[in-house]
This record gives sequence, structure tokens and C-alpha cells, in this order.
Amino acid sequence: MVTMQASEHARLLEVLSERLLTDFTQAMWRQVFLGPGYERIRFERETVTFLCTDTLDFDWTPQEIETLAERYEGRVERCDNRVVLVFPRARDALQMALLLQRTATCSLRTALLTANCTCAVFEVEGRERRLTIGSEVRQASTCADRGVPGTIHIAAETYRCLGPSNEWQPRSALVATELQGEEVTAAAITLAPSPRAALSTFAGLGLT
Repeated sequence: MVTMQASEHARLLEVLSERLLTDFTQAMWRQVFLGPGYERIRFERETVTFLCTDTLDFDWTPQEIETLAERYEGRVERCDNRVVLVFPRARDALQMALLLQRTATCSLRTALLTANCTCAVFEVEGRERRLTIGSEVRQASTCADRGVPGTIHIAAETYRCLGPSNEWQPRSALVATELQGEEVTAAAITLAPSPRAALSTFAGLGLT
């Protein structure tokens, strides 16, 4: 049994290594795998909600994004050319997504996906950091890629975690749901256009 546990730990270290080399820098990989905290790397299972959106470089600095995420008890993870944020509660992820949409200078493609996944816990410059590893982060990014600009796509798992819609549905917004029988398989929130908008893109209408 001990051998199997060691084998699984080694496998997860390989997955973490690949994630760091793909989505981050070689400098960070060296800090994690060659630094003094290597022996303390551990892996945990957690249920989180991913918020994946287009780049926010035009509206926010990385430090501002991190500060905003922390206010909703979330953390920042980057994946390819997208921003990936992770939250322990689906409603906090939704509130952050709504804030980003309302303050963006352009229409963002945003997706929320809730999943039970593996998280790596390690040290960078003496500070503990958590990073999701596995296929779920890619799945969230794919959901955003397929989204409509200006709309928040909500996966079925997230929709169930949000609870009764009257408790979280934003005012002046269109919430469209996809159904299979009586079960919601996906939903999308489109905010009302800003009064400053020259053309309406409400409900996905307008210029493309």
C-alpha cells in the first residue's frame, strides 16, 4: 500500500511539473522543484469553481486581479492566453464574473465550471501556493472559448451549486437555460448593455 501511495505521489509530481512548464515559467518550475520546499509538496482533493475569461490586461493589473480574487476568497491561476480564477464557492465565482463583465471595456467570454479536482500545494519564495492540476482547468478554458462575448456561461455542475435562481440571478440580466428533460445542462447570463454603449449587444445581439 505504501508503494502505491508513493507511486501516485510521483505521478502527481509529473503532472504538476507539466502544468508549471506549460502555463508558467521555467523560473517558477525551478523554485518549486529545485527549491527548499520540494520535499513538502503535497496534493489535496477539493471542490472548486473555475472562472475562466479572456485576458484582462486592458482593464486590470495582475496585482489588482489578485486583490479582487482574494476578496471573494479566490486565487489566480493562469492558463494559456486566458485568466483562470479559482473559488471555493460557486456564488463567489459568479459575483466575480459579474464584476469583471460590468467593468470591462470590451465584451468578455467568460465561463464558470465547478469540479472536484486535485490541487498541488507548494512553496514559492516562502509563501504557500495552491495550483489545480488535471484536465478540469482545460475544460473550463474550452467552455470560455466556445462562449459568446459579453455572456457568462454556467456549466450544469455550477448551476446546481448556485441554488435557487431567485437568490443569485442579477437584476437587469437575461438568464437563458439549456434543458434536457427537466434538468438544466447549461445556462448563460447576459447583462443589460451599459447606457454608454453605442449599440446593444444584449442577449448576444449587435455587431459581431
